[in-house]
Amino acid sequence: MGGGPLNKKLTNSNNWLETAKLVHRIATQITDFLSHIEEFQKRLWLKKKFVRSTDYCLTLDRVPEEFYPDIVQNAAQLAEWKDLFAIHEIDPNLFNPDFPLDKPTAYPPDKPTSYRPDKPTSYPPDKGGRGVNFLKQHPNLILDTYHFDSHFKDRLLAHFDNLDNETDGLLIHGENFQALNMLMEKYQETIQSIYIDPPYNTKGSDFLYKNQYKHASWLSLMADRTALTHEILSPDGGIFISIDDNEQHHLRMLMDEIFGKKNIVANFTWWSKYTLSNDSKTVSYQHENILSYAKNLDVCQIGLLPRTPEMDKSYKNPDEDPKGPWKATPLHAKSGSEEDRYSLQFSNGVTWHCPEGRFPRYTQERLMELYNDGQLYFGKSGKSQPNKKTYLSEVKAGKTIGSLWPYHEVGSTHQANEELASVMGKGAFNNPKGTKLIQRVFQTANLSSDDIILDFFAGSGTTAHATINLNRKDNGNRKYILIEIGHHFDTVLMPRVKKAIYAEKWKDAKPISRESRLSHTIKYQHIESYEDALNNIKFNETEYKNLLLDEHQLSYMLENDTKESPTFLNISKLQNPFNYQLNIVKDMQTQKQSVDLPETFNYLLGITVQTRRCLYDDDRRYLVYRGTVAQKSTVIIWRETAGWEPKDYERDYNFIQQHKLTDNATEVYINTDSIVPGAKPLDPLFKKLMFSQTTP
Repeated sequence: MGGGPLNKKLTNSNNWLETAKLVHRIATQITDFLSHIEEFQKRLWLKKKFVRSTDYCLTLDRVPEEFYPDIVQNAAQLAEWKDLFAIHEIDPNLFNPDFPLDKPTAYPPDKPTSYRPDKPTSYPPDKGGRGVNFLKQHPNLILDTYHFDSHFKDRLLAHFDNLDNETDGLLIHGENFQALNMLMEKYQETIQSIYIDPPYNTKGSDFLYKNQYKHASWLSLMADRTALTHEILSPDGGIFISIDDNEQHHLRMLMDEIFGKKNIVANFTWWSKYTLSNDSKTVSYQHENILSYAKNLDVCQIGLLPRTPEMDKSYKNPDEDPKGPWKATPLHAKSGSEEDRYSLQFSNGVTWHCPEGRFPRYTQERLMELYNDGQLYFGKSGKSQPNKKTYLSEVKAGKTIGSLWPYHEVGSTHQANEELASVMGKGAFNNPKGTKLIQRVFQTANLSSDDIILDFFAGSGTTAHATINLNRKDNGNRKYILIEIGHHFDTVLMPRVKKAIYAEKWKDAKPISRESRLSHTIKYQHIESYEDALNNIKFNETEYKNLLLDEHQLSYMLENDTKESPTFLNISKLQNPFNYQLNIVKDMQTQKQSVDLPETFNYLLGITVQTRRCLYDDDRRYLVYRGTVAQKSTVIIWRETAGWEPKDYERDYNFIQQHKLTDNATEVYINTDSIVPGAKPLDPLFKKLMFSQTTP
């Protein structure tokens, strides 16, 4: 009986049930495993990223002459000037070894001595050096601190009393979501205008995606970033996005969701091509779109185009009216009511009545007010039917901007390519936008002379170039922030911005004139990438071997065992803040690189830097930032404390007091421990702020 058909069916059924339970258990473990991995990846993605490096570019008129002897001895800097600005065509002997240049200053020594922050050590300039004289004659040459050592940079930046305010442009090389996330605290609601030229999601685009998810992944790319920009825009600011017809309708739905339908400014049409493509299979597209939204259209002010001579030529002043030129405007209108019609006799004997089929534009009372105020004109005889004087001073200061932007006004794609080729040479970058187009964006955005412009798909740097041109034209002080992830950041964008500062007009990558000078400072930074963050995850080796034995152990390991990884800010290493290192992949090789912890913390805290001073107590380096955070005077002090004993903290306190580093500060932050009264350790705050999520 035990081997009958019924028992065999029951046995098979039990086997299937056990198999199903096993499969379910395994599937649950796999799902939990993937969930832990995804949460860990999300945490790593949203983590604020480190600033890997910080440098400045300054026109020489902002560099004290005491630095000139060092500059003319710097071969890398001279080589860059030769490559970018062709200075060898001005003075070939600068590169002639038979003509020795000035001797550099004998600084820095191996162990610089202490000096007062309010009176830095000075170094007398070379009075008659040939190289120094060359620099004096060319104050628009742009020094790049990348070519100099840290001591040179420390001394140079110490000369600025309002560093952030005197910095005209910020260029960031890195993934734009990460950069925007990093900038959020400092620039919250301060950006007046945003222009971006994102990938158009076409076959010719550089944007990579899975074909079956192409619209979804493109929209995800745009959604995350535009959500952040909504927060960073000023209350009366706006955003402009270049796009073609392929994704325009999807983008509009996305922007309606983030900014609100009521805040659309316009879908501007740029007539970008003046030729037809006869090889087109269907229609030859000659336009692109620029979709614009205000953060709040009720308070956003749309700009005007300059008035043309044709618009003003009808305004005259035949009766020498003290209010200036005017033109005659009829007192009647096309629409109205028969009840509104009337006849009025003025004291000069002229009777005005409305023509047939027309209606009075003003009430009798208002018309008499205009007459008594001298705003009616009765012709040369003084007895003709009157008209109202419309004064030029009372009309719009400009011309209303239309939704169609033709190429003869804002440039074409061909002209944009030619413009970039004139500065950088042919083939430097494909399909850039032109500066005339971006300047039309600026006009529409109604930019003031001190507004901030943001472009986080910066490409070849057209937005910076357009801002520089506009500032040069009207002596404005507009600032720009550009973010770009591509390798062309170093090969195209940076050189183009330097060239735009150096000279206004170019041909065949050489300046036509060197006389159009502009005083300017750029800060540029490279930031940690998501891939860098992954490369710097470290696990406990013992637990790693047991990873597959316990999925709960995986959760613990990802959340806790990695917390001292360099990418998650290992607080114990803040004792050596100037040598905090990450493994960075560059040119297919992994190498250790020190990151800029002070600049990273500055962004997280949101400080507007006024001064950056570097002091020495024998061989101890102190890097001190002073500025404001939420209108509070704030000081941040960095120093190396590895191996310190109690007497070292006493010495530290005395040095800080002696140089009055914390005087008049509402908030004081110091890395690691200190005995400075009222000072807060920045280490735990640093860690906390790195993981304060700005979720789009």
